[in-house]
Amino acid sequence: MSDQNVSPSGEGHDVELWEPRRVLRRVNAADAAFSCGFLRCRPEKWFPGFSNHWLPVLHALGCDARINEIKPTMAKPPLGDFSFVGSISGERVVLSIDNEGARGLSEELVPGAGETASRIVVEYFFRRLLASLVLSWSGPESATVSFEPEADASAVMVEGAIKISFVMNTASFTMWVGLGKKALGMLDGLWRRQVHSMSKVGASDGVVRLELSQLGVPPQMLSEYLSKGTVIDLEIAATESITVKIGNKPWMPARLVDVGGNFGCEMTPGALAVPPVAEGATQLSVEFGSIELSGAKIAELGQAGAILVSEIPVSGTVNLIINQEKVGVARLCVYEGRFAIEVQ
Repeated sequence: MSDQNVSPSGEGHDVELWEPRRVLRRVNAADAAFSCGFLRCRPEKWFPGFSNHWLPVLHALGCDARINEIKPTMAKPPLGDFSFVGSISGERVVLSIDNEGARGLSEELVPGAGETASRIVVEYFFRRLLASLVLSWSGPESATVSFEPEADASAVMVEGAIKISFVMNTASFTMWVGLGKKALGMLDGLWRRQVHSMSKVGASDGVVRLELSQLGVPPQMLSEYLSKGTVIDLEIAATESITVKIGNKPWMPARLVDVGGNFGCEMTPGALAVPPVAEGATQLSVEFGSIELSGAKIAELGQAGAILVSEIPVSGTVNLIINQEKVGVARLCVYEGRFAIEVQ
């Protein structure tokens, strides 16, 4: 960074305070809590024999089907005329498809069935689906299943869902499997344990740091950089992008989010952009804060989409760090679309 990027008392810089509560995406606590487990899982991996149970039924009906996407979500299934209730090991689930999709699916399965028979056809479809899922389940515990056609789907407590997008013949459909608290917790825990067993990070605990930028400061200019009122142009775009570090080592790219008024970090795919620091320069890091985490939690956060929830209140205050030690604080500002800091 050149000398022109540092101004005492903000001279020559028309800066505005950064407003994180206005610009950061809000994430609810449930999405954040399940972001490392259930929302990252691949349910199809736990049903390896599903096609052996399901494809003969479709062939008998003269249908061709393929699954385009299986996506865990905290969204609630749409409830309507074609929502059904089942039970897996004593806990109720909701199987649902919207009205338009149900009628189209009925026509693909039994052409000419008509409006009156649509519910019967879709009910049969969901009965076979539920049975096939249980029979092909490869999890640690076996499950029992029942179908409750008279039960009210709106009365079932659904905590999360599996959204399944598929093509039947040439028509596209989306169906939902709404899960209760027990099933959601089981799938969440299974995926976390799988991540732990496959992690290459190691089991050691560590200090995770939320870094916005790092500067290479000539030692003779360090006092100027840390003087109250100094404005420093960080020369990076004013976005939510940050770098998550373990100790002093860059680890994962991420974007800041707001989780209940505290900073959260949503891990993102892609390579880290680590700016070079000139030889002999002092590395000055601009950070939102740091958190001590267990090795297991660090392993879980190694997944793109996982969200680290901190206890750091959302604000425009950042810490100035040298060798993992706090040497000052600053206000985060925006200058011509770039981030700048004003040392306090």
